[in-house]
Amino acid sequence: MKKTIGKSNLSNKRIEVIQFILLMILLLIVNLDYGQSSVVPGLRSFQASGGELALPNHVKLFIDEKDGLPEVKDNVNLFQLELQNVTALTASVDVISKVEKDGVYFKLVPHLDGLNAGKECYRIKVNERIEVQATTVAGFFYAQQTLLQILKQSGGRIKKGVIEDSPNFETRAIMIDCGRRFYQISYLKKLIRQMAWYKLNTLHLHFTEWNGFRLKSEKYPGLAAEEAYSKADIEDLQNYASQYFVDIVPEIDLPAHATAITDYNPELAFTCESMRKARWQGAEADSLGKAWALDVTRLEVREWIDELLEEWIPVFKSKYFHVGGDEYQYDPEKEQCAELMEYAEKMGYEKPGDAFIVWLNDVNKKMNAAGKTTQIWNWWRFGKNATSLQPDTNIVVNVWNSPRLQAIIDDGYKVIITPEEELYVSPGLVDADGYGVVDCQKVYEDWEPMMHQNILGYKVCVWSDRAESESDEWFEAKSFDAKVVLAEKMWSGSKSDSLIQFLERVKLVGEAQR
Repeated sequence: MKKTIGKSNLSNKRIEVIQFILLMILLLIVNLDYGQSSVVPGLRSFQASGGELALPNHVKLFIDEKDGLPEVKDNVNLFQLELQNVTALTASVDVISKVEKDGVYFKLVPHLDGLNAGKECYRIKVNERIEVQATTVAGFFYAQQTLLQILKQSGGRIKKGVIEDSPNFETRAIMIDCGRRFYQISYLKKLIRQMAWYKLNTLHLHFTEWNGFRLKSEKYPGLAAEEAYSKADIEDLQNYASQYFVDIVPEIDLPAHATAITDYNPELAFTCESMRKARWQGAEADSLGKAWALDVTRLEVREWIDELLEEWIPVFKSKYFHVGGDEYQYDPEKEQCAELMEYAEKMGYEKPGDAFIVWLNDVNKKMNAAGKTTQIWNWWRFGKNATSLQPDTNIVVNVWNSPRLQAIIDDGYKVIITPEEELYVSPGLVDADGYGVVDCQKVYEDWEPMMHQNILGYKVCVWSDRAESESDEWFEAKSFDAKVVLAEKMWSGSKSDSLIQFLERVKLVGEAQR
């Protein structure tokens, strides 16, 4: 018996040694692929010149005096703090008129030849010092994330040569469903820092749902759920996000998904049963007589919505404001609603759904007058949902339904693509077919995002349906791999041969420090 156990232990140790050797080979391959240690997302280009630069224990960070703008200073000061948090190095910041012999030198330039013309491109030259060039402060920031990832792993050493880097897509987004369940501000801040670490730049917050309105309105006290965000919370979150170049796009989903609103003010709802009941709010809500959609055929309801939006539009700094515009019932339900059909006939609409398009375009004009670009989900002309009218083409459409994508692009819309088959994380809705689980291996190894001048980017959506009681950390664990996979696909495409290799690179890079 002892001999058998001994052989078994020896065999297990051999297996462990072999696994360790294979892992080291794999990590070596990853490092060789990228030249500058392991970076996530992978670098677009690194041209090695030979040798390494070892930074001193105290690193001097320099800003050209011509670039001494407050935002540049704030950015480099933040890098100073994070360099000290991520590595064992200390750092200081100085404004200078000429390049010093050593240190890290930041310089704004009018353009970077050979790189995308976007605001996020950068170049890092490493010889006897490190020179960071970018066309904007955002470019500085992404260069700094690359430097932090490299120096964290290397103990303050960096290979000499030239890094050139830029994203494939302007919008690299994550959506969080804060309507169905409340996410803590502390979690959202941690998420923002991790997004920026992996060069994701847009956080879409879905604030309203059938079971909760998550913004504390002063215009309509009592509308918000017990767990909701104040204007001070939003200001704090946006100030934090702005340091990390993450744009917070708010969504107040209207005129459907409005059960929480009609609970607050029942007079805003349709009276017809077919526009009140909806499978999306669930059988329990239907049985209690709750109402799913706001009756936008009535002037007083439209005015109520306008006042709500006018309260929140100036609170958010993003140029975008998402108003939902989805799941306001299919045509069979619309056609059963006497007041809707009478209104459509009175207004001369060919289809009852045209009433919703006219309302949406009216909201869009008000958004534009306030300096905002409207975003919506693609819902019109989806399934049994015919319209003779179209939303204004200056509205950005979040396309979740892939069969509609090409037609929407052909109609001239700018789009952000969030295909439910590839990029929906809905852990409470997972079924036998795997709905709501991102197949990260397929997405990383086989899926190629479509590129077109009207495609702004892509988005992973994290939905909270039927998992409202789970923790923020539970949702993070369910969605982390999908988010880092999106980060690489959106920046420079898959740089590892397999998902396994990529996730090993993610482990090496680790998480950002806060």
